Amino acid sequence: MDSKLNRRSLFKSAMLGLTTFIAVPKAFAAACAVSPEPAGKKVAKNKERLDYVVNADDAKGNAKYKAGDNCANCKFYKADAGTPGYGKCPMMANKYVSACGWCKSYAKKA
Repeated sequence: MDSKLNRRSLFKSAMLGLTTFIAVPKAFAAACAVSPEPAGKKVAKNKERLDYVVNADDAKGNAKYKAGDNCANCKFYKADAGTPGYGKCPMMANKYVSACGWCKSYAKKA
């Protein structure tokens, strides 16, 4: 076997390194980033009702919480184009909730 690095093996190594460089940060970026509260809107606060939390990661101690559950993928969440990262929730008296939030009324969207 020739120990010299030829052009083909160099290209393969470069592509593997580039793929790893691109793929790894995406895996770490999977966590939701909570947006700033929309001004002038009624926004639900942590533990206001239904054990609501602005960041679903804070619900890990709740027995009903499962990794990946958040308001953005709940059937009750109503996204609002005028308030990025927030939407209305009928379970929270139609207050705005964070897309990254969670409460014990969570029900996965069908």
